[in-house]
Amino acid sequence: MPETNVGGWQGPPAGFGLTWQPPRELKVGGVPKALWTAEAPSQDYDDALAGPEGRSLRNLGFSHDRLRGGLPCYWEGVHADARQVECLVNTAVRGLPAYREKLARERVEKAEREALTAAAVARRAAEDLVLAERAIAAARESLRTQAWAWAVRDDVETAERRIARGPAGMERYQSEHLLDLVARAQANIDRALKAMEIPYEPEAERAALPEVQAAAHEGCKLLTARDADRAGIRNSSGWGKTTTTRGHILAGLPALDATLASHALRALRTHRKQLPREMELAVFGHEMADMLAEAAA
Repeated sequence: MPETNVGGWQGPPAGFGLTWQPPRELKVGGVPKALWTAEAPSQDYDDALAGPEGRSLRNLGFSHDRLRGGLPCYWEGVHADARQVECLVNTAVRGLPAYREKLARERVEKAEREALTAAAVARRAAEDLVLAERAIAAARESLRTQAWAWAVRDDVETAERRIARGPAGMERYQSEHLLDLVARAQANIDRALKAMEIPYEPEAERAALPEVQAAAHEGCKLLTARDADRAGIRNSSGWGKTTTTRGHILAGLPALDATLASHALRALRTHRKQLPREMELAVFGHEMADMLAEAAA
């Protein structure tokens, strides 16, 4: 675009209060135009181009001179309608207060939204921390007092990892999952207790004897003391996978009644070889199979 200094151009209107440098004549597509560049920036000008009349102002030639630091500029064409341009500029200037009020209102609304969002994020983080602390406390207590009710080893390892890591940074879903694991262990206990509400008939007659109830209780305590692995390892010590929950529950009770003793006898019968001979006799007595075995010896 060749550039020459010429005269005879009308120039931009004075509505924005700008001082304009002498124009440069440029040929754009073979058509001469005068490029007027302001001497200094103007907030009014910038707001007008950003406001509701901005597109119309640009269509008439108002822009920013990128070659001169983004100063306001006006491209005047040879057929520019000065009255139309002046009218549009005046309209844009009159609309500036309303536009700025709108911008200020939007800034306030945006700040309020951001504050609400930040408060919600902070509240959520605080709630998540409380939830994590509660989940860790519940899991720690459950593992301390009822580890035998945690039937799946992977659940125990997951809980122990999260307890060791602490509540900071624990995601909500992880806390909820940890509480689910605690609830699952409690559900195992509840099911076992429910199953022991009705006497186990094959053992009911002997379980009705008070001395058998006491002996069965001691037998449950003995096997529970040996159940350090919580039936997690196949060995001949303590309870097995099918008896560990019932056994621990029975051992932890103050005493056994006839119904509970019938279930204790059922569980102990599976592990009777672990009982000392004297305790075995107190629990099961001289049963026919035992007497036949002794006679054959």
